Amino acid sequence: MDTYVTMQGNLVADPTRMVTASGQRLTKFRIAASGRRFDGPTNSWVNTNPVFMSVSCWRQLGDNVFQTLYKGDTVVVYGRMNYREWDDDKGNRRSAVEVEATSVGPDLSRYVARLSRPNREIPAAEDGEASVPEQVPATTAA
Repeated sequence: MDTYVTMQGNLVADPTRMVTASGQRLTKFRIAASGRRFDGPTNSWVNTNPVFMSVSCWRQLGDNVFQTLYKGDTVVVYGRMNYREWDDDKGNRRSAVEVEATSVGPDLSRYVARLSRPNREIPAAEDGEASVPEQVPATTAA
């Protein structure tokens, strides 16, 4: 069973983009998220410790993130939590947790966004196939 999370945080650096050996487009970024809680003994609000999370975005989502987001932007991320382990060059066991995002967006409690859709390439029509969909005539009510 996969674990899905929703996080809100600020980008700690501009997103980076790469292409894997198999040709898949991948964009990565890190966010810092911290909260606030009320501290009864001091009768004041205090910041909690920040949580830093790496986020991976594949294909079109990654392209859109790379074109849209910058260091300091506040975002909401939804995706699958991944945990991995490996041995580093010195033989030490290392581990990491990251989110493989399915959705990323600006936090609209802080921003006003204007949406635009990415341009789509229109496939060429094959022989004998109409390149423009047929218009269905409107019917009038009697």
